[in-house]
Amino acid sequence: MATTFDAYYYAHGCGRPYQRDGLWLAQFGAVADRIVRDIGPGSVLDVGCAYGLLVETLRERGVEAYGVDVSDYAISQAAPAVQEYVSVGSATEPFGRTYELIVTIEVLEHLPPEQAEP
Repeated sequence: MATTFDAYYYAHGCGRPYQRDGLWLAQFGAVADRIVRDIGPGSVLDVGCAYGLLVETLRERGVEAYGVDVSDYAISQAAPAVQEYVSVGSATEPFGRTYELIVTIEVLEHLPPEQAEP
């Protein structure tokens, strides 16, 4: 599955090119603001984090945020400031620790039905 989420996918499969730019950062910044304001978690895991934009914007707001994604390509595109907080991993594997909040945005619909069901 990880090879599906390559450079071509991020350039053409997200409605508009997915990249670290002002529009995407503003979108994830708004999500981060809402998470901080409405939930106030101390720790967050973004499963399917892609380039780590939510991880980046949450960390800017003082949240201990981490991310995992199945795509080696996506993880390689994370900003240097968050590289140590994002890694290759799957939503179907144990996370290794607990988090106060786990976020999945545009993830579950990509899982085969047998992996998405409890």
